[in-house]
Amino acid sequence: MSEEVTPSVGAVNGQSVPLPEDAEWRRIEQAYQEIQRRDAQAEHRTWRIERHASLLLVGVVAMLGWNVWLWMVHRTVQAVVQVVQVDEQGKVVQLGLPQDVLAYQPPDGLWMDMLGEWVRRVRWRDDEDSKKVTRMHWAWLYRHTCGQARRLLQTIEEREQPFKRSPKLVAVELKSVTKTAVPEGYQVLWTEVSTARQSPSVTTTQWAGTFGVGRMRLPSLADAMDNRLGLCVTAFDMSQVPTTP
Repeated sequence: MSEEVTPSVGAVNGQSVPLPEDAEWRRIEQAYQEIQRRDAQAEHRTWRIERHASLLLVGVVAMLGWNVWLWMVHRTVQAVVQVVQVDEQGKVVQLGLPQDVLAYQPPDGLWMDMLGEWVRRVRWRDDEDSKKVTRMHWAWLYRHTCGQARRLLQTIEEREQPFKRSPKLVAVELKSVTKTAVPEGYQVLWTEVSTARQSPSVTTTQWAGTFGVGRMRLPSLADAMDNRLGLCVTAFDMSQVPTTP
């Protein structure tokens, strides 16, 4: 009868010794586990690097957005109006709380003063030595003109060339500024005295104009200093009044 021989584990000093095949598989398993551990560590490091890069990118974008917002706020003119009154003792008393400049409703007198000045500056023709003053007047006009009226004012500038030598001098004398039945509408009457440069003749003509007014927010501090309440002409029509024989 044959005997079946099975592999056995050797013993050294009373302890079992694994077979060579088992030791090889164990080393392979340990190497595989080490590779997995290193891969996991590499993936974790990559995730941390990507996370830090994302946070850095978000921080840079936030800083750029903050700087842009500060730049926009710096350029935007934040104008407010505080209504005050002088009492009998000469003290200034504040009436109500400060409010945004466009929320304030100017009285008719301010509109009338603005329109009178607008007519004088657009129709006046001074001597050629005062062209610097004329440019200042037209800068004021554009700061007090908005909407379609601004394009019409540009057409008048191109046609009449106020900065060049004019064949005549024109002085403007206001007669009246009245409010019309049309909302935000006014009528201005004035007289123009024209003097020709080549002859001493003087011509007097009567003029009338209808104006629509509105408000605008000024883009810069220099504009706001020249037009503190944002008053502007939105539409206008000026014409000479025919004289009766």
